[in-house]
Amino acid sequence: MRNSKVKGFTLIELIVVIAIIGVLAAILVPSMLGYVAQSKISTANTNAKLTFTNTSTYITNCGTAGYSVAPGAASNVDLTVVTNANCAYAKNGSDLTACLQSLMSSANGGFTTSVIDTTGIQCEKTSWAKQTTDVYVGGYPNPATIANGATGASGDCSVDLATAVATIVP
Repeated sequence: MRNSKVKGFTLIELIVVIAIIGVLAAILVPSMLGYVAQSKISTANTNAKLTFTNTSTYITNCGTAGYSVAPGAASNVDLTVVTNANCAYAKNGSDLTACLQSLMSSANGGFTTSVIDTTGIQCEKTSWAKQTTDVYVGGYPNPATIANGATGASGDCSVDLATAVATIVP
């Protein structure tokens, strides 16, 4: 005989609730992981654009002062170095690394590559990543849409940190 004064959930009710929570978790967790990856790529693209803007500003300042920046690339500039943060840097065309460290190290950190055109008066492209081994590499003006090594759909783009070259999936 069951005591009607005892209150609580039956075992079957608890099992049903746990099963519902399991089904919801199985549906939501994979989609949440996709949002996290997309957020990391978006952050990397934003920081690559900031690198592009800072490099272009430095080139313009050097040009105004009568200097040109050496063509080629400032490869894998370590922005985690804080010794140069908010310090003055020479605007003579030879101090792009110190400029980027000064303008970007305290806020963003990471590693960046800026490719300067052959005339030394324009930034062609940039890349940025939190670590040199990071798969989430952002680019500008060709922003990444997938992580490096990921399989993407036609038109998706990944960016190489060392060269700032964008690779588009055919």
